Amino acid sequence: MFDQYPPKSVIVGVDGSKPAIRAARWAVDEVAGTDIPLRLLHVTRAAPGASRREARATLQAAEEVVHDACQAIDRMGKPLKVEAEIIDGHPVPTLLAASRSATLICVGDKGSAQHPNAWLGSTARELALSAHCSVAIIRGDGDDADGTGRGCIVARVDESPDDLDVLDLAINEALRRHAPLRVVTTAQSRSRDIQGNRKGCVTLDVLLERAKHDYPELGIDTVALDGSFVDYAATHAALIQLLMVSSSRPGEMHQLLDAGGELALRGSDCSLVVVGLERLGH
Repeated sequence: MFDQYPPKSVIVGVDGSKPAIRAARWAVDEVAGTDIPLRLLHVTRAAPGASRREARATLQAAEEVVHDACQAIDRMGKPLKVEAEIIDGHPVPTLLAASRSATLICVGDKGSAQHPNAWLGSTARELALSAHCSVAIIRGDGDDADGTGRGCIVARVDESPDDLDVLDLAINEALRRHAPLRVVTTAQSRSRDIQGNRKGCVTLDVLLERAKHDYPELGIDTVALDGSFVDYAATHAALIQLLMVSSSRPGEMHQLLDAGGELALRGSDCSLVVVGLERLGH
């Protein structure tokens, strides 16, 4: 079904909950003023053996969910293309299939409010681990109009090609959200030779200097990571609105999604973007 969609899209899973509306509002800035559509996707399924009347009621409820999400987006007053889809199925496999035709899929999650022993729900976790594109898991229960939290954006970056692409995306997020950017790295500071390193690659230092020059309004600082990324996130959680990490960092990604992240972050409002630049084996 999703093969008919254009390759560029941002999908938001909506289910009628406040976290889903918050995710939809957050996603608006990803596409506002562009030709990329914001696609609202609601997954529903009538009970087995349901009568025709019950099936109609299920569909009507689904239409109300999508309508409410559209209204929340419209109230933001930003220029964007909105599309909506109601699909019969189960949420996780349907969203995973949809991710094949998206650059980003967004879902809302309250974390500890719904799951006392975890900071992310099972649907959000499965998408973060297995989606075919980047995944944004938007958390918190604030009532801010655009779904944007307070605090800085934190990107886990060294000098691999994937990490440098994450840095580029993190700069764009910080500009969209009018938020300071903090780059957490284990890379050693090098000479800021504008030609890059000896292999002809542009170094992290060079990219950061360019970003500071090109976007003087954007506050960027760099922190040397001493310990694990999840420990850093836990220590500074109150000051972070968004964590960004590449899917090519499976160790740190799993630390955030598994028991370590649950213990460290379940009481926080940190949102998470897993940047799926390439999902090996998919």
